[in-house]
Amino acid sequence: MGARSVHVAKERLKNLLTADRMQCAPDAVERLPADLYHTVSKYVEIRPEDFHVEITRTDIHIKYMGEKN
Repeated sequence: MGARSVHVAKERLKNLLTADRMQCAPDAVERLPADLYHTVSKYVEIRPEDFHVEITRTDIHIKYMGEKN
């Protein structure tokens, strides 16, 4: 298996596990970052490249450029 195949397989497994824990379909998990961006962009001026969503096993983390920790 090439490095690219391993990466793709890991990402697919991660998405399936996340979807299972969130109890929703994998395609819904994939759409979630875009949906969150569109919702936030209605209220805050933000560019897509400055907006990052990380879905973990227990949380959803949203960061945008300029955010202070």
